[in-house]
Amino acid sequence: MRSRKEYLIDRMEGRKNHFDLIRFIAASLVVVTHAYATSLGNEKSEPFILLSNGQSTLGYGAVLIFFITSGFLITMSYDRSRSPVYFLKARVLRIFPALIVIVVLTVFIMGPLLTKLTLPEYFRHMGTYEYLRAMFLWPMPFELPGVFETNAYEGIVNGSLWTLAYEFLFYFVVLLFGITRLLDKKCIVLGIFILMLTLTFFSFPFATQTIELFSAFSGGMVFYLYRKVIPYKHWIAVLSLLALGLTLYYGGFIVAFSIFGSYLTFYLAYSRKIDLSGFGKHGDFSYGIYIYGFPIQQILTEQFGGRMDVFLNFFIAYPLILCCAFLSWHFIEKKALTWKKYQLQFSKKNERWLVNFIQSKS
Repeated sequence: MRSRKEYLIDRMEGRKNHFDLIRFIAASLVVVTHAYATSLGNEKSEPFILLSNGQSTLGYGAVLIFFITSGFLITMSYDRSRSPVYFLKARVLRIFPALIVIVVLTVFIMGPLLTKLTLPEYFRHMGTYEYLRAMFLWPMPFELPGVFETNAYEGIVNGSLWTLAYEFLFYFVVLLFGITRLLDKKCIVLGIFILMLTLTFFSFPFATQTIELFSAFSGGMVFYLYRKVIPYKHWIAVLSLLALGLTLYYGGFIVAFSIFGSYLTFYLAYSRKIDLSGFGKHGDFSYGIYIYGFPIQQILTEQFGGRMDVFLNFFIAYPLILCCAFLSWHFIEKKALTWKKYQLQFSKKNERWLVNFIQSKS
């Protein structure tokens, strides 16, 4: 008797998955790459960039995983959301509370303690207050007056935050597609995904990273929308791994990752061979690791005179980063997410206005 064909949707039944673990590992890989950047001033000797012949670092590959999983989960979130306003509120509460805290701590605690300027000079400097723009994601500032100026990675306060503007922008893409019913037209989303993959082969001075990141994000969207017809097969996962291995040597890794990396991500997320679905029961620390990691690694490097051993940087910084991520989750992120249940006043009116506005612009 032949066994029933199994598709991705069959593995999605219930709440068991490994997304918390995958995001945790991805955030930790970003810390590994940033250990090279903050300790040496560049990532040229990072193992994965050498293995891939300069195509990607471990950290950038991890960022692509973040966007793949985000495309999948955010599309699922909209699909299951009670309204566009509720969806948008949930997305704002996931990104901004922890971001606002890290920016305020950076400007008013870390900056004054580490700046080479006098405190009056620091607080009179316009650059101090321009850094507060980071709370609005765009344009993203990276420097504070007199901070980390003698570090190997000179002047950069938090090199991780650049991806957040893209993340939030892509949330709006899902919202737009949802309100205009494009999410119901799967072939259009698939066409956009294929277009993004095609554009990745070309060089666009101002849009290359946007295209690469949206290729990964839209890959996640496609896997969610086509979950009923995408087979869940071990041999496809093996072929995906082999394909990525070949692109490491022959080129095209970033393009291939949006396809084969997506498959591997969801294959592992819903694997039942080992049940690690309880990994996140104590909290989702990936966002905290991501936003606190870089400044902690820069502070550590400064204490060692501006340059230091890469492995020493990682093994000293990582426990400190985990502590900050733990505190961020339990005292900021988790509490902020509980605000989703509170209804906005006139929320129905707001929802009608939002839907009508977006549809009028589409």
